[in-house]
Amino acid sequence: MKSAAFLALFLPLAAAEPAKRFTFPADVSVLDARRDFGAKGDGKTDDTEALQRAIEASCGNDHRGGRSNLLFLPNGTYRLTRSLVVKSALGPWLHGESRDGVILKLDDGAKDVTAVLRTHPNEKGPTSADWFMRNLRHFTIDVGNNPGTDGIRYHATNSGSLQHVRIRGNGKIGVNAGFLDQSGPNLIQDVEIDGFETGILSQWIWSQTMSRVTIRNCRKTGIVVSANVAAIEDLVVENTPLAIDNQMPNDWGHWSGVVALTGGRFRGGDPKQPAILNQGVLFARDVTSSGFGQVLLSATPNGEVKGDRIGEYLSSPARFLFEGSSDRSLGLPVKREPEVPWENDPAKWLCADDCGARSDDGLDDSDAIQKAMDRAAAEGKTVVYFRGCGGPDPNWFNLSRPIRVPKPVRMVLGLGWGRLIGEKNGGFVVDDASSPLVKFRNLDSFGGPPVTISNTSARNTLVVESCGVTIVGDGGGDIFATDCPAHVHLRKAGQKCWARQLNPEGTSDTGLVTNNGGDLWCLGVKHEGKGIRFATRNRGRTEIIGLFNYGGNPVETDARPCFEIDDATFSVAGLREIAFDSHTYLNKVREKRGGETRILDKSKEGGWIGWPLFSGSAK
Repeated sequence: MKSAAFLALFLPLAAAEPAKRFTFPADVSVLDARRDFGAKGDGKTDDTEALQRAIEASCGNDHRGGRSNLLFLPNGTYRLTRSLVVKSALGPWLHGESRDGVILKLDDGAKDVTAVLRTHPNEKGPTSADWFMRNLRHFTIDVGNNPGTDGIRYHATNSGSLQHVRIRGNGKIGVNAGFLDQSGPNLIQDVEIDGFETGILSQWIWSQTMSRVTIRNCRKTGIVVSANVAAIEDLVVENTPLAIDNQMPNDWGHWSGVVALTGGRFRGGDPKQPAILNQGVLFARDVTSSGFGQVLLSATPNGEVKGDRIGEYLSSPARFLFEGSSDRSLGLPVKREPEVPWENDPAKWLCADDCGARSDDGLDDSDAIQKAMDRAAAEGKTVVYFRGCGGPDPNWFNLSRPIRVPKPVRMVLGLGWGRLIGEKNGGFVVDDASSPLVKFRNLDSFGGPPVTISNTSARNTLVVESCGVTIVGDGGGDIFATDCPAHVHLRKAGQKCWARQLNPEGTSDTGLVTNNGGDLWCLGVKHEGKGIRFATRNRGRTEIIGLFNYGGNPVETDARPCFEIDDATFSVAGLREIAFDSHTYLNKVREKRGGETRILDKSKEGGWIGWPLFSGSAK
């Protein structure tokens, strides 16, 4: 029997229980697997064909004109006899009524089924990286008794979220994110995996973020990382011989796994093995283990760790520019995303399309969208939504000015994907007259100028999830960004932001992500393009756990640094840089302290780099 002390230690880090039930309004943009496609969910009827048609319709691949939709799965057990496959480059937007109530159950002994759900049409690579917006939330995958079958073969790029999902059964890999040798960045959050040979395979992909994942009862390994950057927080692994195996494929040092781990609780392992086996780049902080031979065995310069605890570990010495810099990560306080209450009363949902906003005429929709916000406030509605976009151009809403989000609106979202283009000052503003918690989900410019979502409030909290936007902090209220291909700018001293799976792309002289005197904590960053990526100034504090710098610069002499630190503090733990048919950054870091500026350039680092830690922070 588990002791009360053990439960108190482990349960706060386990995958959070989702809300008991989610419902959506009766809208043309919401597809119901039973009502619209004939799925039964009775555990007896073969629902494979019905759910396959439903997934394709969510992605716009049916008679509905190519528009994306949210696919709703009512509670029930959906019997499957072969893989469900996502064939479209965009989507799906799949949402269960509840995690424990919706079960996708594969028949025992299924023949020639590699996975219950596969989010790519191919079983193996090569492939392009252009597969976006896989949004999979609140359901259970049951692989049954199929030892050679994976739970989910998960492929998503730039934006992809696997959230509040349980995966169980006697299978091979719970989440196989390496089956195509190309994917990422994407997010696995609040996921539970029980059974399988391996819990998660994360290999040959371009950054993966794992947040609050619980893995139990695997026959070999909890997580395998190889040729990838894995950013991991609050990982629980139980009754599994090896918690993490960070590998180096084919003895290629530049392709070793990079693991940045903060918060690990590992129990019930193999006393002949370590909890963590490392051959690559490793940053580990706040890790405890029991039942293993030791907490860490590592074939790296800083060696192994005996015993059962890690305070903070680097596989090789920290990098820095100024003497007196800390050899430890910054260690900013970490907050998880607040839970924004779900609205289950359909009378409190309002569609912006029904207030005059149109995604098919190319005209300015600012007045119509503000009208929707104001009407929602007047009628006591809490959700304003956009019907999914897609189909031929034009297929977007235009915003040319700021849109205020008044009380009691607490959620603004797309069903499935709302495409919003920001012209001039187009965007949304959360201010002191807004609700205490305001959440945006599934909004993206997707190739056009992004809208800006600003928090100017002194106290109200902004949550942005699965949105390709520009996020601005110009007040005092907290900001949370999760699964966002977005730029972030903290403009006011004291502003705080926590980002998980952040993917800023583009060219900048000043910084795709800027922190002017605030606190910015990031778990899992992938960036791409030329010029300054992260700029921290004016005594700001920026901490990154797990970063993949992909791409490079065709101009070898471009002097703009990847990271700029100007009288501020900064640390990045677990970093990999790789460029194909291009050049890695000439200048990795430019740091100014007082009147002196120093530069860490390529001559000191070589062409490809892997760091357990760079510190621009004074002791």
